[in-house]
Amino acid sequence: MPLTSVHLALLVEIDRTGSLARAALNLGVTPPAVSQQLARIEKEVGVPLVERGARGARLTPLGKRLAQHGIAVANELDRADETAGEFIGAHTNRLRVGAPPSLGIGLMPHVLAAIRYQFPTAELTVVDTTSDAGFTLVADGTLDVALTATYGGKPPGADNVSVHHMLSDPLVVVLPDDHRLAADASGAPIELSLLAAEDWASGPKGRPSRTQLDDAAAEAGFIPHVPFQTESYDVAQSLAEAGVAIALIPKLALNDLPTTTNRPLSSRVAREVYAVLPSSDDHVPLAKEFLVRLQQVVSGIDS
Repeated sequence: MPLTSVHLALLVEIDRTGSLARAALNLGVTPPAVSQQLARIEKEVGVPLVERGARGARLTPLGKRLAQHGIAVANELDRADETAGEFIGAHTNRLRVGAPPSLGIGLMPHVLAAIRYQFPTAELTVVDTTSDAGFTLVADGTLDVALTATYGGKPPGADNVSVHHMLSDPLVVVLPDDHRLAADASGAPIELSLLAAEDWASGPKGRPSRTQLDDAAAEAGFIPHVPFQTESYDVAQSLAEAGVAIALIPKLALNDLPTTTNRPLSSRVAREVYAVLPSSDDHVPLAKEFLVRLQQVVSGIDS
């Protein structure tokens, strides 16, 4: 039977009080229980740890040394309690949020404004992330909440997080105003195959947004030509405004630049938007508030 913190605590109390009976009283057990436990410990160790006499009980030299370990263990447990309390206290008023700019612009301001109004002393922090980084950043404790998106398929599995689907954000084609397909004032959906010969602005090969473009184009029967590689939807739309490319842009990320036109696709293409929170978020109550406010904002979005 290996020694435990309970055994060491017993020796500490015997040393402190000089009495098995008083040690039992302080530990909330009966004197016979203390005697039985002490006998088991001494049997396991192989030598006496307590000398009993008419004036009470005192520890043997080995008992004294073990009691010192017990004091050290008790001190560490106290420090652990303090650490837990400090951790919880430090996090109750803190909220670290991450999101890619294309989601942050459309969703975050109203949510954070509502939290600031209700919790004026809250410590709010926002950082830019890539669309697929939120799961890891919440799982490892870097962020308290993350907004993230998948471009086809389910979100990746990650330990220590809970994932909440917020909305489907449809993608539209952004065209220069003088493009041959921009003149239709009705804004009717267009076939992606009509854009097979165009120059595209999209993410680098292998990135989620580019993979989605490649997959959608493959279904339409062509391979897109992407001479302009950028993960910034703002840059992609600026290139469309300049008349050198077209781009597939989520509605939440649209800038509505004055010399561009956006057209929906006849076959729906969308990114799925998620909020990622710690699986155990009791230490960050503002994360739950963020999720509630985000759901309110999302409910007012026409996707």
